[in-house]
Amino acid sequence: MPYLPTSQAYLEQSAQLLQAYPDTTRIVTKYNFPTNRRGNLKRAHKSQVRKDAAKPTDAPSTTPAPPSAATATLTLKTFNPTTGICLHYRTNKAQEVGRLITSLGKLAAGADVAGLGLSAAVPAAGADVEMTDAPAPAPAEEIAPVAGKAQGQAQGQGQSAKGKKKGGKGKR
Repeated sequence: MPYLPTSQAYLEQSAQLLQAYPDTTRIVTKYNFPTNRRGNLKRAHKSQVRKDAAKPTDAPSTTPAPPSAATATLTLKTFNPTTGICLHYRTNKAQEVGRLITSLGKLAAGADVAGLGLSAAVPAAGADVEMTDAPAPAPAEEIAPVAGKAQGQAQGQGQSAKGKKKGGKGKR
């Protein structure tokens, strides 16, 4: 079961699958947050030993590898049992998780790809993107004078537009 390379591709493919088969298509989310409990550490060590045994090495290493930091992952699966189509995507980026959940909620509610704005969000890799110029600045004659300076000059000497500050005992 291959994983799609980008969240954009996953959302677009899922939207198409949901539009084609809205009654039978299922979206499954799985959140994995590894902990440092004893059982989890044993399983992680066993899987690391299996991976190391599968790799041929020139000189066996006697020092154990330091444990890596636990990374939470979100795995998304869109599956249609009648056709056998299964789309997978996995991420560990917090910002992407929120965007994916929001978009999948809209898809499940019946929004189409155009309604999500997915196809225009990220251009294809290697595609040309047309850059537009910023609007021209307004000429100096059209800019209005700053109102605060005009009010301060009209009030007189030493007083600001807000008035005098009230005295008090200060902080207690």
